[in-house]
Amino acid sequence: MTQPLSRRQVDLERRSLEQRLLVHLESGQIKEALRMEPEYRALSRRANAPELLGYFLLDLGDAHYDKENYSEALKYYLAGLSELGNDPGEQGVASLQIAYCYSFQRRFEEAQRWLDRGLENRDFFQNGRAAAFAERGRIEVERYQRYAESIYHYLCAVELYDSKKPFYSPEGHQGALYGLALTLDEARLSGSSSSATPNSAT
Repeated sequence: MTQPLSRRQVDLERRSLEQRLLVHLESGQIKEALRMEPEYRALSRRANAPELLGYFLLDLGDAHYDKENYSEALKYYLAGLSELGNDPGEQGVASLQIAYCYSFQRRFEEAQRWLDRGLENRDFFQNGRAAAFAERGRIEVERYQRYAESIYHYLCAVELYDSKKPFYSPEGHQGALYGLALTLDEARLSGSSSSATPNSAT
């Protein structure tokens, strides 16, 4: 019977795998990275830590996402998410990335479901929740022209973004502010044009 690994052994083996994986991903060798899956599965099993396999699968999802191959990215994000039983923070990240993939595929209802799932996760880090609110705001106006709902979600995003918290994105913060301003302008124009129609008819 295989002896369980000590925490130090797990850390050493994981670090070694991550270094090799990083080399493959940074050089665009996704197929080589994929060939490491049996090693990650073995380490996850020996360490009794399925989340290690989950992190690997999420990294593969990121690699496909960066290449705008959203169908493949979805496959790995969903597979990785299923292995993240005890890591609600990473579950939130995976949910957000899945939502982005669906958004890029213009599958907005699925995107909204995954954004809501991320927002319901109270252990999801604050700036991640802000990003989810911002994407929700974008979908509300782009897909449905629901200005009030969009403005609400953008305001939530702007309020949540915090440069002192982990994983802060200046680009995301600026994007939320820009989206809010744009939506406010569109809402005003929509309101003025709809009110102008009856006046012009009289």
